[in-house]
Amino acid sequence: MSWSLKKKSQVLLDAEQGTVRKDWGGKISVALVYPNTYAVGMSNLGFQTIYRHLNAIPDVVCERVFVPESQDLEEMRRSATPPFSLESLRPLTDFHLVGFSVTYEGDYINVLRLLAMAGIPLRAAARRAHDPLVLMGGVCAFSNPEPIAPFMDFVVVGEGEELVVELIAAYREGYRDRAGFLASLVALEGVYVPGRYDIAYAADGTIAEVVARGGAPSVVAKRRLRNVNAFETVAAVKTPHAEYGHMALLEVGKGCGRGCRFCLEGQVYRPVRHRSVDTLRETVARMAASGERRVGLVGACVSDYPWLGDLLKIVEENGMELSISSLRADSLTEDLVAALARGGHRTLTMAPEAGTERLRRSVRKPITDEQLMTACDLVRAYGIPNLKTYFMIGQPTETIEDVEAIPELAGRMLERLRVLDPSGRPFGRLTLSVSSFVPKPWTPFQWAPFDGAESLQTKLEIIKRAARRFSNMRVLHENPREAALQALLARGDRRVGDFLALAAAHDGDWRRALREWEGDAAFYTTRPRAPDERLAWDHFDVGVKKAGLLREWERARAEDAVAAGAP
Repeated sequence: MSWSLKKKSQVLLDAEQGTVRKDWGGKISVALVYPNTYAVGMSNLGFQTIYRHLNAIPDVVCERVFVPESQDLEEMRRSATPPFSLESLRPLTDFHLVGFSVTYEGDYINVLRLLAMAGIPLRAAARRAHDPLVLMGGVCAFSNPEPIAPFMDFVVVGEGEELVVELIAAYREGYRDRAGFLASLVALEGVYVPGRYDIAYAADGTIAEVVARGGAPSVVAKRRLRNVNAFETVAAVKTPHAEYGHMALLEVGKGCGRGCRFCLEGQVYRPVRHRSVDTLRETVARMAASGERRVGLVGACVSDYPWLGDLLKIVEENGMELSISSLRADSLTEDLVAALARGGHRTLTMAPEAGTERLRRSVRKPITDEQLMTACDLVRAYGIPNLKTYFMIGQPTETIEDVEAIPELAGRMLERLRVLDPSGRPFGRLTLSVSSFVPKPWTPFQWAPFDGAESLQTKLEIIKRAARRFSNMRVLHENPREAALQALLARGDRRVGDFLALAAAHDGDWRRALREWEGDAAFYTTRPRAPDERLAWDHFDVGVKKAGLLREWERARAEDAVAAGAP
């Protein structure tokens, strides 16, 4: 192994608090892999939670693996160093199981790159007896894992706190050989073994049939925690090298009851499950006793937590400061803003998503302009100088007028935010963050087409040009072509796996892979889906009824027709 890579790993470990180091003797070894950089992976609370739960099992040793920084890749090639674990510097091939925690579809390519660098055959069907078992969990595992399914021995579908314990027990008690173990897993609820499913395609390229074999269920049901109070979701390891490394993270619950039509998380984590105040009180007290001074509340919609006022008091009673990543303008309270100001918050984040009330109603996020302005007044009143806003372009029913309204609304919010400092200069800054809408599985908009990179780029230019009028406003945005890649991977089927393999072979150059791939990206991205089309993810059950999603999709289109004056 390269000395410089080893030294860099040691620097990361030395800066951590809470690292778990265990002796390997006689234990089941698990490489928990986040297919992105250390800074990104260590900011993911789900990844950290599974790391802690696995290491709590006495006969398991779990170590973390990340994608190397770009400047380290050449050194890995030069020194023939394969991807290795942070804790013991062991290569992936030393582990019994290699588990990928995948939150973003774009990281699929990194999954395959890591396998290739490790010398593990990419496709599950090509793996040998001595190769590790390769599995996948995370949000992508129960959204639509089909594009990456050919490369997975099995997939953990759903919330893993309980399921990982059952998987380890099954391995401990029943592993004799790869084929036999995978055959036994089909009986375990929440486990998907892709090799046990045959996919048939119709003449028009759509999916005709999915046939389960060898005792596998025809529909794979997602696992969900029934009692969230039984499992504490906090950051296991603190590090200054992660985005939220300066604070203790605490999840207040799972799911969101708002039902925004574009939102995957609001659908697949249903039903909404809030942790009790008593449970959180114990956790906050333990954090304070360990020396933590700042707690970051995490959840799909923290400001909707029913007992937020009680929780704020608990945080303050324990002498801690509060941080929340994003808030809804229609659930913002004076007490909450005051607590954030006392905690030293310099920026508050809200997500209007659309520039007009009409479009917000269409996507079922009915926040009014008046509520947004009232939120700006609260932010200004408590001396928080900066506001970050999230908007989305390319949403169904969007018009150019909706796009033009984004910088206009942001400008009005900035004026409500700005005050004069003692020198008479304007005080206050607004960040306008613009993302591209990607139709996601398990949402009412799963039948909608992706807008297309060129159309999105045109809309971005409209926003950027208008925003230049405001000296205290900056625009952040992603590349629409990156959004097109996400749309392909979010809505793709197993045939998209060939594209992923090409991208991995070209060292992550997915643009080149798209040019060489024989498939048609537009078939998966900009093509509208018929209501009766079988979708790539229809052989999963994540607790969301397709009929209900279809009703919401039809309502959105009907509301748009009425707004447009259709007879």
